[in-house]
Amino acid sequence: MISARRGLQTILLSLAFILCALGAKDGYAQEPQVGAQNGVTWEGLNIGSQAETVTRKTFYVDGLYNMTVFWSQHAQLKLDAVDYNDAFIGMNVGEIRDGLDSFYVDTKNINVPIVDAILIVRLQNAQIGKKTIDQVVKEFRAATVNGTAPEQENKIWKATLPLLR
Repeated sequence: MISARRGLQTILLSLAFILCALGAKDGYAQEPQVGAQNGVTWEGLNIGSQAETVTRKTFYVDGLYNMTVFWSQHAQLKLDAVDYNDAFIGMNVGEIRDGLDSFYVDTKNINVPIVDAILIVRLQNAQIGKKTIDQVVKEFRAATVNGTAPEQENKIWKATLPLLR
């Protein structure tokens, strides 16, 4: 009898937790979908000690890299698709992480998605001219001022990637 009561309590508590979680989801900011994560997401990784923040950001970049490798190797890409893996070539995770930190110091870049910011970091790493990089940043800012604009962002990627090849 006691174990049945305990089991019922567990079920009811679990159900209450689920219902609260479902009801509360509108009260909390939801994480944007991949591709829409921007400087707000990046700055949100600054929690805890410096070491914890560096670790969190490193794992975040590593996850993005693994996702792009998977995408380029295993997903059926359309002819118009951009291979985001190109933005990671020639850089290590630490360089990307530190480059993103530098990029988002400028608050005008806050709406630029992290994926697009990585391309900017890659351009800087490849020592592309400042004037060219500033133009690409300006285009990404304009494209994402009201949220993501995948078609417009893809056009910027396609025009920019040849600079890295």
